[in-house]
Amino acid sequence: MTRTINWQRIILLVAAAGFLFAAVIMKLSFFAFALYALGAVSLAAYAMTHTALDRLQTERHVTTHDLEIGEDLIVTVAVRNQKALPTIWLVAEDIIPRGLEAAGTWARADLLMPFASTRLQYRLRCTRRGFFRIGPTLFESGDFFGLNRRFATGQDAAYVTVYPKVIPLAQYAIPTSRPMGETVVKRRLVEDPTRLAGVREYRTGDPLRRIHWRATARTGTLHSRVYEYSTLVGANIILDFRREAWGESRERAELAVTAAASIASHIADRRQQVGFVSNGGDASDIMPDEIERMTAPTRPRIYQLLAEREQTDRLTPVRIPVRRGEHNLRLIMRSLARLRMTDALSFGELISEEYETWPREATALAIVPGISREILPHLVEMRNAGFTVAVMIVSNEANYAQVRGLLEAEGIRPIHIRDEVELGGISL
Repeated sequence: MTRTINWQRIILLVAAAGFLFAAVIMKLSFFAFALYALGAVSLAAYAMTHTALDRLQTERHVTTHDLEIGEDLIVTVAVRNQKALPTIWLVAEDIIPRGLEAAGTWARADLLMPFASTRLQYRLRCTRRGFFRIGPTLFESGDFFGLNRRFATGQDAAYVTVYPKVIPLAQYAIPTSRPMGETVVKRRLVEDPTRLAGVREYRTGDPLRRIHWRATARTGTLHSRVYEYSTLVGANIILDFRREAWGESRERAELAVTAAASIASHIADRRQQVGFVSNGGDASDIMPDEIERMTAPTRPRIYQLLAEREQTDRLTPVRIPVRRGEHNLRLIMRSLARLRMTDALSFGELISEEYETWPREATALAIVPGISREILPHLVEMRNAGFTVAVMIVSNEANYAQVRGLLEAEGIRPIHIRDEVELGGISL
């Protein structure tokens, strides 16, 4: 980090030296003594300021790292002075991320004697989903005379994940030729013992549980049951989270995340496979793994330094493969919680680059702010490649009315939701 030259301080030092030289030449003893005293005070103030924030250590504790919207967590920060000199005055303030409401003591002013400590403790209410850094602690101190100030940060922060809201769905089924759930398919993947297709004569190697005892008793020869073959269809949720697509529509974008979380949870609860893909970014990518101690002459400079470290040029899409199980649902929920808008791939580019790796048994459900001329050909391409495709347009009635006929003509079912109430009542 480059240091800026403080020309004002240099000019004052040169002026003071000039006045002192003049006072000695002109034998103005009182004026010279005053300059000596002022110099001594300045040196003492400078030394006091630049040692006040040395060897301050923080120890942080949070009650949990994973929360739902509306839940609270308690943050406790212990600040210790580990040096043999006192810190005459100290203002300790924990940096709280936007979107979380704080109540309690997250900032305080104190006198820290050698090896003494103080404590911050407050409650945070999580009012929106996201991946948040709590801390570091911002320190402000200076000299006894109030001539200088200095700012620094601690080296301790905590990270918490707030999961998106999940709306219970009254009913969910993609209205295509392949319904959501278990369905008979031509490609034989696994036999379903709940679907009896018929009875045939016993073959060597058939397990005992296959034997149909009534048919055996009636015919006098062993007969075995024959089951239908089935597979899980499920869905692959594709969420457009490019900044340009949503613009300033923050509420609509959050409704899209809620829709994705609600549908994924609904499908997983029915033991069907579900996956997730998005052109958004992972908020954990812009959070440094370690917090380095930073010092600066002003508070805005500290915030600027923190912001500079929260930058990334990563353009990799977020991908959770289409699978069954609670673990896969947790991965999807964590990705949705940490999803942030980016200027990466457009939605059309995302589909073009990724869709060939997606299973065709899973319905491709696109959740978008609207359908443009750039997106439509990519959806049609997926449909022609054998995918069952559905599109959920979020709170954009004008666009829905415009593209509904085009989508239906291509065999793609359009869906429109205006709010969370309509999302919870979707019956397709």
